[in-house]
Amino acid sequence: MPKQPANWPAAALPRRLTREWAAFYCGVSPNTFDAKVKAGEYPKPDQDGRYDLKLLDQAIDRINGIVCDDPEQQPESWAVTPRSRGRRVSA
Repeated sequence: MPKQPANWPAAALPRRLTREWAAFYCGVSPNTFDAKVKAGEYPKPDQDGRYDLKLLDQAIDRINGIVCDDPEQQPESWAVTPRSRGRRVSA
């Protein structure tokens, strides 16, 4: 688990997170977070280098097999079959 950033506002998360806060939120180190962004598992930052909390939530849901029912709410690039976690998933 990565180290919690200084002054972490546990009860009130900002909507747009820095790289370090986004990595902490996702439960990985900043280097692992960078690799997962590059691989397309997590969303890219916006123009000023911040990560949208709602997009991170969607990515985490997708990774855990929670697929959004509304295609308008789920980025097309993330419309993939969820991991099977040892179970057979029909395509």
